[in-house]
Amino acid sequence: MLRIFSDSDGKEENAMRKRVIRGLFLLFPLLACASALTAAAAQEPDGLILSSRARSPLPAYESLDDFGHGYFPRAAYEETRTQTQFDILEITYASDGMHVPGLLIRPKVTGTRKWPAIIFNRGGNGELGSIRDNGQPCVGMNTSCLDVADLYLIAKAGFVVIASDYRYQGPTVKRDEWGGVEVDDVLNLVPALKSLDFVDPERLYMLGLSRGGTMTYLAIKRGIPIKAAAVIGGVTDVKAWVDSRPEMNLVSGNPFIDGFRNTWPDFEHRAEEGYRARSAVYWADQINVPVLILHSRTDRMVPVTQALRMAEALQEKNKVFALHIYERDGHPLPQNREGRNRMIVDWFNDRR
Repeated sequence: MLRIFSDSDGKEENAMRKRVIRGLFLLFPLLACASALTAAAAQEPDGLILSSRARSPLPAYESLDDFGHGYFPRAAYEETRTQTQFDILEITYASDGMHVPGLLIRPKVTGTRKWPAIIFNRGGNGELGSIRDNGQPCVGMNTSCLDVADLYLIAKAGFVVIASDYRYQGPTVKRDEWGGVEVDDVLNLVPALKSLDFVDPERLYMLGLSRGGTMTYLAIKRGIPIKAAAVIGGVTDVKAWVDSRPEMNLVSGNPFIDGFRNTWPDFEHRAEEGYRARSAVYWADQINVPVLILHSRTDRMVPVTQALRMAEALQEKNKVFALHIYERDGHPLPQNREGRNRMIVDWFNDRR
């Protein structure tokens, strides 16, 4: 308790205490305001779309590097860059009390129909693999413009597409758990889609690429309400994959991730548990959604054995799946884009 002294106690000391009281009265409203803002953020329902804005136009084809030119023929890329039928939006949505960035591709004119929707799970770690515009040239490791063009070519077959960039951004970017708590960011895209009156909530599908394949299997394991899924170059046995990619366990030195050793809870004592929890080959009995598995025999990022082992596990558990291995192609199957997309769209449309 503050005591106000009499003049005999000292005028200066009394004046100081009065200033403290005035400061407290000024501080209380600020604390109350901050508390209200915190409470409001905590009350934001998961999946609430908080903001959206048009994504920056894709750069000209001439500005892409050799990888970009090899990944996309000019005509296919320019179709996305100049199309006028779909809005390509960068969004922010609520997930576990956080504001998570993502992408939404939706028709400009929805009409009266209810559109089926695809949840896309991207690959990469942290900001590596981001599908939003980061203001950097679309060259080298920054392939966001190529991913957006790929997603548009699938959307134009008659789908809304939504994707998360996951919660690990900015200061936390290297803390990505790679199949840990950020799986919630995928699950919370379902209420985001259900909030859109032009989306058919009974026709939701999922597409995962690389690490996004792992996220797809994890979301299915947790009961995400989708009709079917497709996985391209997906990781299904994380320990076996890490053995071929030792940089994923680096203590330091990787610019995109601190390494599983530093990002997984209690890695020292629970590493095996962490690997198995993220590896669908060990719990194929919980994959109760039809899955289309696509992979290349010459995939240098994720060995084709990851797809073969998953197919074997699903076969053993008598699950519904299809497996297609391409003889020679890159990690996302860019040389077989048309056939790949047609197979994915048919797989989804056959399971309405």
